[in-house]
Amino acid sequence: MAVTWGSDTALTTQTAIDNSTEEFLGTIDLASGLSAHIQLEIDNEDGSTVTDDLIVAIYTTLDASTEVWDDNPFMTFTITPAAVALERQSFVVSGVYKFRIGCLSSGATDTYAAGGDYKVRTA
Repeated sequence: MAVTWGSDTALTTQTAIDNSTEEFLGTIDLASGLSAHIQLEIDNEDGSTVTDDLIVAIYTTLDASTEVWDDNPFMTFTITPAAVALERQSFVVSGVYKFRIGCLSSGATDTYAAGGDYKVRTA
């Protein structure tokens, strides 16, 4: 059985992601897919050093049109950039109907820009 993937789809790029308001990069529908490979592009906007992590949270829903999102994330992980430069981080989500990706800085020093692309595995 051959593995097939959908087309490369861009996430919404959010800028000035701080520690006060979670910003969402997009919604990915797996109703007709098996999994999604997401490649985030993360850029520390602050300047010279990396102080804070970027917290990435995945929220799920069972609803197709009237979305009622989980109150707490299905999955959470942190990314500590190695430098003040654009970096990429990939991850895979499977086993859910639909999900969205939220980002938040872990502290008050650094702000981030985050976006990226994804592909859905269809077979």
